[in-house]
Parts: sequence; C-alpha cells; structure tokens
Amino acid sequence: MPVSCRLRILLARLNLELAQKGQAPISLRRLADESGVSLSVIVALHRGRSQRVDFATLDRLLTFFNHFFPVSMNDLLEWEEDPIVAAV
Repeated sequence: MPVSCRLRILLARLNLELAQKGQAPISLRRLADESGVSLSVIVALHRGRSQRVDFATLDRLLTFFNHFFPVSMNDLLEWEEDPIVAAV
C-alpha cells in the first residue's frame, strides 16, 4: 500500500519520551480515550490494516500528539511510490 500510517512510530516516540521522564506509557486504549478516536480505529491504524481514514480522525490524532511535541501530517502519514506503477 503506497500510503501508510505511522501511528506506531509516533506512539513509540511519545512513550520513549514519557519513560525518560519517569511517566507511565500511553496505551492504545488511553490514546483512544484521550484523543476521541474509537479503539477499533486506533488498533487498525496501529496494525497498518486500515484502508481509509476520516479527516476528523487525522485531526484528533494530530491534536493529541501536538500536546507533547510538534507533529504534522507528514509525521502521521507516509507515501511511498508503488514500484509497479513507477515502472510504467
């Protein structure tokens, strides 16, 4: 899939920073509760199994992570050119 979600990377980065401060890590359930995104959507994005993402979901996740460190859409989503399409 050419577009992928980097939620796993952002959450790992956040939990690393929290661990360095001696704070508890943020679980997927806590992320869902505090961001307002349903747990099933969070899990699908975290596992890379989501086929689409609503703008409201992107907004909520970016708002949540921006409370801890600056995050942009490029940090959350990554696009890679499909090698099959590129060869054409």
